[in-house]
Amino acid sequence: MFSLKDSRGRESTTLAFVSAAYAALLIKFVLAGATLPLFGTVPAMGATEFGLAVAGVLAIWLGREWTDKQVAP
Repeated sequence: MFSLKDSRGRESTTLAFVSAAYAALLIKFVLAGATLPLFGTVPAMGATEFGLAVAGVLAIWLGREWTDKQVAP
């Protein structure tokens, strides 16, 4: 599977999932309210909902990095 490298140069599968989730949220936010030919109307998404969703996704990654740093010498 495709994985990105973290700040220490090691492959991070979590960072790949976080990047994919952030990209999906960004696309959803940009297309909110639009009418697409195959999918119909995309439900609205406010800036508060977007911010909370992004904060939740980033909290997972930051929590993983923090616990990883605490364990590593």
